[in-house]
Amino acid sequence: MRTIRLLQTLLGLATTAPLTTANIVSFSPSSSHPDLTYSITVPETTTQENAGPIYLQIRAPATMQWVALGQGTRMAGSNIFVVYAASSTELTLSPRLGLGHIEPEYTQLAHASLLPSSNITDGIMTANIACTNCLSSWSSPSETTYAPDSSSAPFIWAYHSGDSLNTTSVTSPIVIHTEMGSTTVDLRAAQFSAPSTTTTTTTNNTDFNPFALPSTNSTTTTTTTTTPQPSSASKTHSLLITHAVMMSLAFTLLYPLAALPIPLGLTYNIPKTHAPLQLFTTILTLVGLGTGVYLADETATFKHAHPIIGIILVGVLVLFQPLAGYLQHRHWKREAAKSVFGYMHRWVGRGAIVLGMVNGGLGFWFAGGVGSPKVSVAGVVVYSVVAGVVFLGLFDGGVHVPRAGKGKGWEFD
Repeated sequence: MRTIRLLQTLLGLATTAPLTTANIVSFSPSSSHPDLTYSITVPETTTQENAGPIYLQIRAPATMQWVALGQGTRMAGSNIFVVYAASSTELTLSPRLGLGHIEPEYTQLAHASLLPSSNITDGIMTANIACTNCLSSWSSPSETTYAPDSSSAPFIWAYHSGDSLNTTSVTSPIVIHTEMGSTTVDLRAAQFSAPSTTTTTTTNNTDFNPFALPSTNSTTTTTTTTTPQPSSASKTHSLLITHAVMMSLAFTLLYPLAALPIPLGLTYNIPKTHAPLQLFTTILTLVGLGTGVYLADETATFKHAHPIIGIILVGVLVLFQPLAGYLQHRHWKREAAKSVFGYMHRWVGRGAIVLGMVNGGLGFWFAGGVGSPKVSVAGVVVYSVVAGVVFLGLFDGGVHVPRAGKGKGWEFD
């Protein structure tokens, strides 16, 4: 009798013992960073009820400033999980809405959270994420849905290499991605049965972590098709270099070349030299602005200080400066004296040159920071030295006031 009872007890334990394995679909899309890995797993209860949590894991080198995984075929309309360092050991999860060619915005519509096991250890960021409303778009749940057992669930991914943000702010600005791409995942291979003692309430609990199960079975898919878009990245890099060269030439060489002779007391003819040189530089600046606007549009970074300052600055140089210069020239032709337009033209111009050089420095940071793949240390050093010399020339070169006869066309400060 005791033997029968013992067998019954053992059988009962076997049938109620929790299942300690989970099928996890993973993909590593970046050839330059094979240790960048994204993983997804879905409880069978979520698939059966078409409601409930899904779990995602993002593992990335701590050298990445931010890393992201999104649901969808493109940024517009996608649910995006952005992860970055909160400190040397902790992470910040920022759920964001993809709105197209603008920076993704933080949203409170997402019911997503980092699981307790998320951290930065041994140079690796590991973000384990639970999301309880990821079976549809956060912005339009009635229009866009994501089947939990789809054979080709669409995902997008991206990262930016650079210094850690070290912030707990979920609205922290993020800069242009270093690499991005898209993929499809077979979620049929990502289904797992929660332990039989685990209820739906437990799987919704943020303490439940399928990635931490003792015998989790991680399976890397071979059917996932990743498109890192190398041609797009190459085009973006080329335009970035073009933009940087044009704007650096304009603000550290050509604009100062037209303005420096005046405070340095050099002979200078306005109609024959100053105006044509400034016209050429303005055209160069407009082309540089065009490449910058295109880059900001493509990388959804219009909200950052660098493009905002650049657009306002070029607007002043194109609209105000020529008008003020022309009105001063007319006044000089009549009175051989300086007018308020001359003073405005002088100081707005100098201020614009200095602000343009400062914004160039912001541009280096915006592109990834000194020493990043897109910003060479030598380039930053040369730019800084030239900018410093120009600044001293503009504001420490002394003020000389040569005079010419009425109507001669010689105008100095």
